[in-house]
Amino acid sequence: MTDTLGVGAHRPPGRPRSAEADRAILRAAVDLLADEGYGGVTMEGVAARAGVGKATVYRRWPCKSALVVDAVTACRERGVQPPDTGSARQDLLVFVRGFMHHLRTSDAARVMPALVAELSRNPELATEFREGFVQPRRAKVLEAVRRGVERGEVRAGVDPELLADGVVAVLLHRFLVTGMEIDDGLPERLVDVLWQGISSGHCPPEIHS
Repeated sequence: MTDTLGVGAHRPPGRPRSAEADRAILRAAVDLLADEGYGGVTMEGVAARAGVGKATVYRRWPCKSALVVDAVTACRERGVQPPDTGSARQDLLVFVRGFMHHLRTSDAARVMPALVAELSRNPELATEFREGFVQPRRAKVLEAVRRGVERGEVRAGVDPELLADGVVAVLLHRFLVTGMEIDDGLPERLVDVLWQGISSGHCPPEIHS
């Protein structure tokens, strides 16, 4: 089961776009990336697989790297933004669980290995990927940490950038490198380990559901 593809972020001004065409193009880009790797994705190939004209693709995306990043980003995980639960630990746990679900079930899991393999060879793609996919997700974690510091739950001296890496590093390492199991209990164990290093020792008031 996969998450529903949304629409891309690179939208020039002008007449309204066809959501159906957007979805077909993004789906074609995802399928080509998964089947052929980044080198096998062409604007012409995407247009042919999507059943649209090449000009239709270029009107929406100026280059292949922008299209590929939007295609991966459109496989967005549900619940990616940590809610303000009143507990920084719970906010981080919700985020990690959402990201784990994303890796397990979405189309992004099919294409991530091919995409990551290309980043070191393609600076344009790397920039698009970091700005369009990585940074928005890091921002969610940084916001959760900021709230935790303000409430006194998280130590003021904690490096939030390092923590933003840590909350997803284990999942990506297991998914892309070691192949180790990503089990249901992993988010809780991961957040517990991280929390031991960042907690101020102050617990927020009990949260009632």
